[in-house]
Amino acid sequence: MTIKALFFDLDDTLHDSQYPFEKTVEELLPELVSELNMNELSIKFREASDWLWKDYVAGNMSLVDLRTKRIMLALKRMDITINTEMAQLFQKQYEYNQSQLKMFPEVPDLLGKLKKKGITVGMITNGPVEHQHSKISSLGLKSHIPNDLIFVSDGVGVAKPNPDIFHHVSKHVNLLPHELLYVGDSWENDIVGSSKAGWHSLWFNHRKKEPETNHKPLAVIHNLSSILDYL
Repeated sequence: MTIKALFFDLDDTLHDSQYPFEKTVEELLPELVSELNMNELSIKFREASDWLWKDYVAGNMSLVDLRTKRIMLALKRMDITINTEMAQLFQKQYEYNQSQLKMFPEVPDLLGKLKKKGITVGMITNGPVEHQHSKISSLGLKSHIPNDLIFVSDGVGVAKPNPDIFHHVSKHVNLLPHELLYVGDSWENDIVGSSKAGWHSLWFNHRKKEPETNHKPLAVIHNLSSILDYL
């Protein structure tokens, strides 16, 4: 197996997307902190975002509505109700806290070692172009990953887990699927999507989730540094 290029997911793969979420809950809904399993709520928030994203991509929902409704839906699944005004305030504070993002500690060293190995490094992430690029810049990732190797679903016109976004990237870098490796934390978006496109994949399962289908990643890893063992 010869891997010539490695692409990463962004959210909760290269940075801890749970941190700004938890901070926002603590700031705006402090009375709920002691009652809730924060990890469970964060997962439900991410799931709600993924579900609503499908409506957004289909043109059935605005981005503003998606961002408002996802916290309402996540809390409702835990038998807690908040009004639209609070959900809008939550989103505003969440966006501010997202501007304080930090990479996982091992990421800079890992990216340096990948570069030394001659591995082409890029990114494939779902989301609005401006919003995702803002996070990427805030994290300092643009000094490690060339802009022309950063693919955001809204810019491409198709979102993970649709394998077409991986086919698009494969054509862009002029590499065959078996020469490409994808690393991400989401089973459906990252493992299923890349596998359907014929890519190798590594599941960064630091949240200790269970596989959702019978797709077979190259391996399950719990630390990003382990990627080097498969190159």
